Amino acid sequence: MSDSADDSAKTIGPILQEARTTKGLTIEAAAAASKVPLSFVRLMEQEQFHLVPDSLYLTRFLTDYASFLSLDPKQLSVQLKGQMDAARMREPSHPVSLIGSQIDARRLLIYLLPAAAVIPLIFIVLSLFSGPSPTVPPAQTIPALPQAETGATLPESPNAAQPLPQTAPVSAEPSKEAAPAHPITATPIQEPQSTPSRYQLRAEAKVTTWLAVAADGAPRKQALLRPGETAHWTANDRFTVTIGNSEGVVLTLNGRPIALKGGPGLVIKNLVLPGDGERPFAGQ
Repeated sequence: MSDSADDSAKTIGPILQEARTTKGLTIEAAAAASKVPLSFVRLMEQEQFHLVPDSLYLTRFLTDYASFLSLDPKQLSVQLKGQMDAARMREPSHPVSLIGSQIDARRLLIYLLPAAAVIPLIFIVLSLFSGPSPTVPPAQTIPALPQAETGATLPESPNAAQPLPQTAPVSAEPSKEAAPAHPITATPIQEPQSTPSRYQLRAEAKVTTWLAVAADGAPRKQALLRPGETAHWTANDRFTVTIGNSEGVVLTLNGRPIALKGGPGLVIKNLVLPGDGERPFAGQ
């Protein structure tokens, strides 16, 4: 009875650590063998769940890691959700940020309509650039003059009283003084250059912080940044950013800092950049 009670009282971190040490693996070796990023393995074993806003962001990594350690992925997923929900209940409530996550449906619709209009235009431009290259006309050359027969003489005129003097034979070789004919070559066609992205987003971590960024409506990409680490993203329309700790990262858009409101540990969901008044790079 005591062993089952002890197992039920264990949390996610000790369960994963005990299963890994039982296999005789270091945390680096376990991460490489399970194909789970080392940063997320440390996050789960050290129970740093405050760095992610929801358990859904860890479900896939926990499933792969638990299967590698011969644990029950479903049971651990349920335990992870309950453990994170309990931790959220103990956290103090934070004021809602104006730049934060709660955007009403009307404002979200205003952001989505320009994106729906720009995306088809991007596909049209790409299809034009990827079409068949224009054919270059073959080089044209000036036709050579017919050669004169050697030893030819001019015909006699019927009205001439005396015969004309015999002309000198014409050489079959071309004259050195005549300018040689040069073939007409076509001017090479320059390939169109790709258009640079209008927006560049840069994130630099002050403390360990989790981020998820979606550019131009594409699937979001997750990153766990350690202090001093940076990450870059590019987009032509806008970004949608989720930050696990509002005070743990410094964001810049086109080289301009983005002010993030909130206290330590505040989660910012679905932050849309650029906001009102933001401009792309100068000259674009």
